[in-house]
Amino acid sequence: MNQNLQDKKTFEQNNKSQNYTELSQVKNHYSEFWKYEQDDVDTINKLAENYYNQKKFTLAIALCHKALKKQANFAPVYKTLGNILQAQNKIDAAIRAYSLAIKINPNFSEAIVNLASMFYKKGQIDAAMINYRKAITIKPDLAVAYWNLGKVLEQEGRFDEAFFFQEKALELQPSLVDKTQNNHQDSHFKKWNNLESKIGSSAL
Repeated sequence: MNQNLQDKKTFEQNNKSQNYTELSQVKNHYSEFWKYEQDDVDTINKLAENYYNQKKFTLAIALCHKALKKQANFAPVYKTLGNILQAQNKIDAAIRAYSLAIKINPNFSEAIVNLASMFYKKGQIDAAMINYRKAITIKPDLAVAYWNLGKVLEQEGRFDEAFFFQEKALELQPSLVDKTQNNHQDSHFKKWNNLESKIGSSAL
């Protein structure tokens, strides 16, 4: 009984509406967190990614900071942190995280792609395209870089270039898009037949 009262007092400040089942889940999360305290940064980062995929952002961020205390120059953690911040729509903070990952590892192509996507969200189209192309130069088989660059070019009305990059993406990774892609190529040809009108309405 006393333990139950103690548990309630410990967690009620976080969310007074939580029931005891939810409180138990929170306790389990923190138990798992501390279990990994002594592990290497790669293991901690993988757990952070797991929490990120479950949309448990607070726990994921806590693990990222734990990893960085152990090794401040571990680029993958900054990429994970950038992904979390991006999911929270904290675009400028995500840019800083990805930039730090790239500063540590200039050839970190996945972080470069994510940085490019953040520039795109901010409307910095040239910076986005530069970084997508940079990622492709570093890792020529990175399908998502080709696909995203193609989407940006498509929005800019540069449909022939867009088609080339998206075809290359699908060649590298056919599963990149779902079956609706079968209609996507037709849409490109329709746009080519209506370039004037499409170029005039290429904004997102």
